[in-house]
Amino acid sequence: MSAPPTRPSPPPAAGRPAADRDDAAPVPRLLAGGRRWTFAALVAVGAGQAATAIAWALLVRRIAGGGGQWATGPAPLQDTLPWLGAAVAATGALLYTERVLAERLGQAWVSDVRTALFRRATAAPAREEGRGRSTGGTSLRMMGNLGALRRWAGLGLAKLAVALPLLCGCLAAFAVIAPMVAAAAGTVAAVGLGATAALSPWLRSSHRAARRRQARVASHVVERVGKTLVVQAFGREQGERRTVSRRSRRLAEAQVGRARAVGTVRAIGEATTLVMTAAVLVAASLSGAGAASATAAIALVGIMVTPLRELTRISEYHSARTVALRQIRAELARPRRRRPGREAPELPEGGGDLRLEGVRVNGVFAPITAHAPAGSVIAVTGANGSGKSTLLSIIAGLVTPDAGRVLLDGADIATCRASSVRAAIGLAGPHLPLLRGTIGDNVRYADPKADGRRLHEAIRASGLDELLADLPLGLRTPVREDGGGLSAGQQQRVALARALLLRPRLLLLDEADAHLDARAGELVDRVIADFAGTVVVVTHRPERLRTADAVWRLANGVLRPARPEPAATAAP
Repeated sequence: MSAPPTRPSPPPAAGRPAADRDDAAPVPRLLAGGRRWTFAALVAVGAGQAATAIAWALLVRRIAGGGGQWATGPAPLQDTLPWLGAAVAATGALLYTERVLAERLGQAWVSDVRTALFRRATAAPAREEGRGRSTGGTSLRMMGNLGALRRWAGLGLAKLAVALPLLCGCLAAFAVIAPMVAAAAGTVAAVGLGATAALSPWLRSSHRAARRRQARVASHVVERVGKTLVVQAFGREQGERRTVSRRSRRLAEAQVGRARAVGTVRAIGEATTLVMTAAVLVAASLSGAGAASATAAIALVGIMVTPLRELTRISEYHSARTVALRQIRAELARPRRRRPGREAPELPEGGGDLRLEGVRVNGVFAPITAHAPAGSVIAVTGANGSGKSTLLSIIAGLVTPDAGRVLLDGADIATCRASSVRAAIGLAGPHLPLLRGTIGDNVRYADPKADGRRLHEAIRASGLDELLADLPLGLRTPVREDGGGLSAGQQQRVALARALLLRPRLLLLDEADAHLDARAGELVDRVIADFAGTVVVVTHRPERLRTADAVWRLANGVLRPARPEPAATAAP
C-alpha cells in the first residue's frame, strides 16, 4: 500500500474557491469616508484656536497699553472684558470640540481595523487557523496594536491637524508684534520638533522589543494558568515560577528601555517650551518692543506651550503606530478561505445524497471516491492521525481539498451559496466546543432567529430536554469557555442540539461519543437512529461499526470499505 502523494498540488480548477495567500486585505485607511470630514473639522478647529490666540494676544496688548504705557482706569477694562470673556468661551468650546472629534476619529478607525482583523481571522482556512499562535499572546498583541492606532489617530494626527494651524497663527501674531520674536520662536520650535523626529528609530525599536516581551509573558501565563492541573501533576510549580520570573525580568528591562526613549522625547518637549519662553523674552528685549508687546508675546507663549509639548510627542505615537501596522498587515496577509459570492446558486433540495469524487489532500490522503446514499449511516474509522477529522471538514466545506469535489444532492458544495450549504450540514464534535454564554445562547448560535418550534425540536431530538429539567436555570444556565461548567455528556447534548437546530439533511459527528459513558453513548445512538437524513460519524466503537450501513476505513492515506458495501468505494 503506497504512501499518499506529497508533491505540490496543481492550481485549482477554474471557478473553484481556494485559500489565497496572495490576496492580502489592506489596512483600512485612516482618512477615508466620513473620517476625512472629521479630520477637516479638526483643521478648522485648529484655525479657530489660532484666531482666538491672536485675539487673546491683541486684547492683552490693549490692556497692557498699546502705546507702550500701562493703561489705567476702568474705561479700557470695561471695553475689553466682554471680548476677553468671549475669547475664553470660544477657547473652551474649541478645546471640547477638538477632544470629541479626535476621539471620534480614533475610535472610528480602530473599529474598522478591528472588524477587518476579525473578518480575516474568521475566514482563515481550517488547516491554517491558529497554527503557531497562543491565545494570550494574540489577544494582547491585538489589543496593543489597536491601542497604538487609536493613540496615533486621536493624540497624534488629530493633534497635528489642530496644533499646526494654531502654531502658525501664533507665529503670525509674533511677526506682528516683532519679527525677531517670531524668528526666535519658530527656530526653537523647529529645532525641538526635529530633535524628537530624529529619535523615531530608537522609539520604534524600543516599542517593538517591549511588545514582543509582553506577548511572550502573556502567552505563557495564560496557558499555564489555564492548565494548572498539568503543572501540578508533574510538580512543575517551582520551574514555572522561575520561568515567569525570568521572562518578567526581561519584560521589565524592555519596558525600562522603552521608558528611556519616551522619557528622552518628553524631556526634549519640555525643554523646548522652556527655551522658547526664554527666547521670546530675549528677542522681545533685543527688538525694543514695548511692555505691551512683550506682555502679549508672553501670553502667546503660554498658549503655544501645550500644543508644542504635544507635537514633540507625535514621534512617540508614530513609532508605536508603525510597529502596530506592521503586525496588523501581517495578520491581514494570512491566507483566507474563499467562498462563492451571493450570485452563486442555492444548494438544491434533497435527502442528503453524498458523493466524493477524487477528493485529495496533499500529505494526508490519496484521491477518494465514495458514495453515501441519502438516509444512510456511514461510519468512518482509522488510526489517530489518519485524516478522519480532515475528511469530515472537507465534506462540511470547511477545508478546500487540493483536488476533487464534494457533491451533496448532485451539487458541488464549493460552488453553491455558503448559507445554503451551512443550513444543510450539521456538525458536532470535540473540535467544535461550546462558547461562553448560556446553554440557550449555544443552541441558538446556529441560527439566532430560529423560532420556538425549531428550538424545541432540536432540544428534544438531542435529549437536552432531560438535562434542562434538572437545571434550575434551564436554558439560562451559564457556560464558560470551551463548555466549562458542564460535564462532557452535558456538553455533548448542547452540541447536538446546536447541530440539529437548522434541520440539516447531512449530519457529521466527529467522535461525538468519545470519552462518554454508556448513557451518553446511547443518546448519540438515538440521535443517529431518529435522524431523517444522512449521517457520517467518526467512531472507534465496534457496536457502531456493526450497525452502520457502511464503514469507510482510512489507512496510509487511502480510503477503503471495511467490508464490501456499494455505498463507498476507494479510488485505486
